[in-house]
Amino acid sequence: MKNIKPFHFFLIWVFGFFVLLSFDLFMEGIVFEWLEWNGTTKNDWFFALWWGFVVVWFIFGTKTLHEKVTKKLQS
Repeated sequence: MKNIKPFHFFLIWVFGFFVLLSFDLFMEGIVFEWLEWNGTTKNDWFFALWWGFVVVWFIFGTKTLHEKVTKKLQS
């Protein structure tokens, strides 16, 4: 990841958010409906874990993008 241009990293980072959202919609729309977990507290662990991944992905991407842009401006 160190040799990727900042713009390409940004595109990958944004694509990651779409992947996370797609996974959430799949779980809510298909898996939890099949298990009949929608509207119950049985799926709370999934949403806590999912939001944890979203926050980690955001922090990782923000930090990395900031480092890449700062490095590019200095050179």
